[in-house]
Amino acid sequence: MNRNFKLILAVVIATVLVGCGSDISSKPDPQRIANRDVSYDQYFTEIKADAAPVKPDEKGFVRRWTILEPINKPNGSNTVFTDSYIQAELTKEYFNNQFTSNINALPKTGESVIIESEAPRPSGRRLFGSAPAGQGAPQGQGAPQGAPQGAPAAGQARPQGAPQAGAMPPMGMGAPATDEPTMIKDTLTWHSVDSKLFNIKLIRFATGLSDGNKRYGLIFNAFTVINCEEDIPNVRLAAGSNAASIWWVNGEQVLTLQADRRMVADNGMSKRITLKKGKNLVRVAVINGPGMSDMCMRFYKEDGTTILTNYTITNM
Repeated sequence: MNRNFKLILAVVIATVLVGCGSDISSKPDPQRIANRDVSYDQYFTEIKADAAPVKPDEKGFVRRWTILEPINKPNGSNTVFTDSYIQAELTKEYFNNQFTSNINALPKTGESVIIESEAPRPSGRRLFGSAPAGQGAPQGQGAPQGAPQGAPAAGQARPQGAPQAGAMPPMGMGAPATDEPTMIKDTLTWHSVDSKLFNIKLIRFATGLSDGNKRYGLIFNAFTVINCEEDIPNVRLAAGSNAASIWWVNGEQVLTLQADRRMVADNGMSKRITLKKGKNLVRVAVINGPGMSDMCMRFYKEDGTTILTNYTITNM
């Protein structure tokens, strides 16, 4: 009995020690994080207006986008990202031709617009719309048969962290400002880029182009052009974003990803649409509050499981 007890005790101690070691090794290394290179060039390659067409990557993701430097939209909490709020804020027109579906009217990389937006404002411990103190830059149809596991209904997405009915925003740093916002003029520039990752790291786009002065509380506007040799009917746009977003194809709103959410590939799918022969304009607007921001997008064929890749991508 004594021998069995000692054996059991030894096994228990060994298990605890292994578990502790595993827990320690799985913790993030602060030094490694502090030394991580998050500079703009680690995520994006800027391209010329007449850059040669590219294909989607090996998993079908579109990496070429023309992105406008972000618009200030201070929000102390992501709980405000309801359907009505997203529809109002992401369809608001800040400049002429913002929602044009005319390919020939699209802006070129390096062109600028002057917009009026809310000034960044303090909220608790952070200044939303800028870097934290002390830091620099460093409708539709149901899901088709065979759609990816857990695919949402067409044109909708799984809400992540959606607020409960009647829920009040948290007090403190999450409380929205009650005063009328101060409005400022801002000159913003378009940048055509090829992303080095499948997901477009919008927060790195913002911090890298602003020396860290823009980070949270922002609206991103971007577009890309999909070139097809023939009509491709019944395809579905699949996207993910952090946080909420709206997606348009040839001027038609096809997908809304509402509420506070992390970016998950294929988090939402559009209804079946047709990519027409020639140029097709895909536009997206993404909003973030006090947190990270990125997005990704690809197309699926009619069966909902086969990734579409027979097209090229340009920025005009």
